[in-house]
Amino acid sequence: MGQTWERISSALHGDYTIFRVREDVCRSPRTGTPHQFFVLESPDWVNVVPITPEGKLVCIRQWRPGSDTLELELPGGVIDPGESPAEAAERELREETGYVPAALTLMGSMAPNPALLDNRCHFFLARGVKPMQAQELDCAEDIAIKLVEVDDVPRLIHDGIINHGIIIAALYFYKLYKHRRGHDRNGTSIKTEPAEAVAPED
Repeated sequence: MGQTWERISSALHGDYTIFRVREDVCRSPRTGTPHQFFVLESPDWVNVVPITPEGKLVCIRQWRPGSDTLELELPGGVIDPGESPAEAAERELREETGYVPAALTLMGSMAPNPALLDNRCHFFLARGVKPMQAQELDCAEDIAIKLVEVDDVPRLIHDGIINHGIIIAALYFYKLYKHRRGHDRNGTSIKTEPAEAVAPED
C-alpha cells in the first residue's frame, strides 16, 4: 500500500517565469532512504471547450516548440495572479479566438502530471460562443482558428491530429459532462445569459 513520503528538505533552483524548479529530498516510508526529486512549480491552467450555436467546436492551430510542429488544440493558458479559473477561461477564449461565450460551465479539473508538476488544470465548457472581436495575441503567439465537427473528434485523436494530452483530457471531460447531463441535467454554472442565448447541447 502506498504511503506519503516525508519531505526532509526543499530548495528553489531556478525561476523561469512559466515555472520554477524546486528540489525536494524525501524519505521513503518503505526503506527509510532519502531520495532527491525535482518539482516544477507552476500556476494553475485552464482549457476551454467552446461550442458555437451551430454545435461546432472552436479549435486553434499553433506551432509548439516542444513538438516543433503545428498542433490542433483548444483555447487555454495560465491563470493570472488575482484571476479566478472562470475569469481566466473567458479571457483566454476571447484573446486567442475573439469568441465570447453565452454560458461558461466548470466541467472539472485534474493534475496534468503529478510526477513533475504541482499545479492543476481546470476544464470549462463555453456554450453559445460567437466571434465578437479580433484576437488579442501577444508577441509570441500566432494562432489560426479552425471550426471542427464534434463528431470528428475521435478520428482526429486517433489520427494524431489532436496530439496534445491535456487537450484530449479536456475533450474527455466534455464527453463525461454530456453523459452526466444526459442523466441528471446537473452542472455548475459559472456565468449564464437568458436561456435563448445559450446553445442547445448536442
